Amino acid sequence: MFKKTAFAFTLFSLSLTAAASEWQVGGGFGSLSDSSDGTDVSLNIIYGSVAYKIQKDNSNFFFVPELRLGTGIGDDSMNVLGRNVKIEVDGFLALSVRGQLDYNNGAYIYIMPSYANLDMKASYNGESTSDDEWEFGLGGGVGYRLNKNTSVEAGYETYDGTKLLSIGFKYTY
Repeated sequence: MFKKTAFAFTLFSLSLTAAASEWQVGGGFGSLSDSSDGTDVSLNIIYGSVAYKIQKDNSNFFFVPELRLGTGIGDDSMNVLGRNVKIEVDGFLALSVRGQLDYNNGAYIYIMPSYANLDMKASYNGESTSDDEWEFGLGGGVGYRLNKNTSVEAGYETYDGTKLLSIGFKYTY
C-alpha cells in the first residue's frame, strides 16, 4: 500500500512540475486595520511567501496557489474599561489561490480567495492573553514585472471586517 501511494505521489509531483510555469518566492509588508465596535486598531506585519504559477491553456491567465507566513512588527493599544491594553500580532498565515491575468507590458491584475489565521496577543499590567482565528477572505491587487525574474505588487484583502493593505515583491525562478 505504501509503495503504491509513494509511486502515485511521485508521478503527481512530476506532472505538476512539468505543467507549472514558474515557482515564486517573495515577501512584503502589510497593514491590518479593524474598526469594529467603535474601536480602531491598526497593526503591521511582514511576511514571506511561496507560490506556484500555473498557466491556463497557453493564455495570459494563470492560477497561483500561494502560502504566506508572517509576524507582527510594532503594536497598537486600545482602551478597554478605562485601561490601556497593548495589542500585537504574534503570527500570520494565509493560504490563497489567485486568478491572475498578465498583460504583455509586464503589468498584471489578480483576484483571490484566501483562508487566513491571525494570532494576536493582548496584554495589560504583566498579564496577557492570546487568540487566533481562521477566516475566509477575498482580495485583489495589481503588480508589475520589473524584469524576467522580479515583480512588485500592491494588494487589498478583507476578512470579516478586517482590512489588509499590502505591498510586496516576488522573485521568479
